[in-house]
Amino acid sequence: MTAYSRSNPGRPRSPARVRSTASAPLPAVAVPRQPSGTTADKGIDYRELWKVLRVVLVAWAFGVWLLLVLMPGLEQISSLTSAMLHLPHIFIGLGIYGALFAAYNLRSDGHMLWFLGALLLLAGWM
Repeated sequence: MTAYSRSNPGRPRSPARVRSTASAPLPAVAVPRQPSGTTADKGIDYRELWKVLRVVLVAWAFGVWLLLVLMPGLEQISSLTSAMLHLPHIFIGLGIYGALFAAYNLRSDGHMLWFLGALLLLAGWM
């Protein structure tokens, strides 16, 4: 691209006098700012979504354990031998659920997901 001089429009400037357009100062543009508490254009706030999802996952895991482990296990206990068969699964599930609830309260998401998976594996195995 050739830059032309103002005094002689038909004649190109010498390369030493050509000013680059990249170093030209940009005009100050006032960008309107949103108030600090709004999320109008930001979309989904994933931290808030994760808080809700954590509650849903823990409640869902408790429901699955209740329906697939505790209720059938208690229903099938009729003697000491059947109690020895079903009570360990109930207590293991109760212990895993306690650990899941502790991880939930301590906001340890990695441990919470691990205990959630273990509890659901126990429920699927039953």
